[in-house]
Amino acid sequence: MVQIDLSPLIGARPGERLSFTLDEGPQHLDDISVAFLRGPIQFTRVQGGILVEARVETRVEIECVRCLEPFPYDTVLEVEETIGLGRPRPGITYTLTEEGWFDPLPLLREQIWVNLPMKPLCRLDCKGICPECGANLNLEPCRCAEERVDPRLAPLAQFLKK
Repeated sequence: MVQIDLSPLIGARPGERLSFTLDEGPQHLDDISVAFLRGPIQFTRVQGGILVEARVETRVEIECVRCLEPFPYDTVLEVEETIGLGRPRPGITYTLTEEGWFDPLPLLREQIWVNLPMKPLCRLDCKGICPECGANLNLEPCRCAEERVDPRLAPLAQFLKK
């Protein structure tokens, strides 16, 4: 858990800023694991909240949709979000604690999910898995019989062999 003290910005005039450099090692963000989170993060006091601007590099472990093998995926998160000053309001998802602390990890987790590809591939020429035997065709040849017949058409195939 990463906590950033933004209490100096609570009573500040709009336009005042605080800057930090995020350099975190492996993190488990609920349903996703990252190898690192690195980059500048800036907080600016604005009317009705604090504007978060960040450019964070990360590496996520995701699963290939073809071969189902995990692989590392590097991405850059471009973050621009307004956080509230305590009480929740419509349109404001993230808020500071009463003491002025902010945990950026839920915001970064959301941005990671937005940046992930819809159909991630470990490589462009991934061969996937055999639908019959489940062999990873990137690592080994298929162990199935060469002639595959759709089971719904098997009676027709038998008829044609006669």
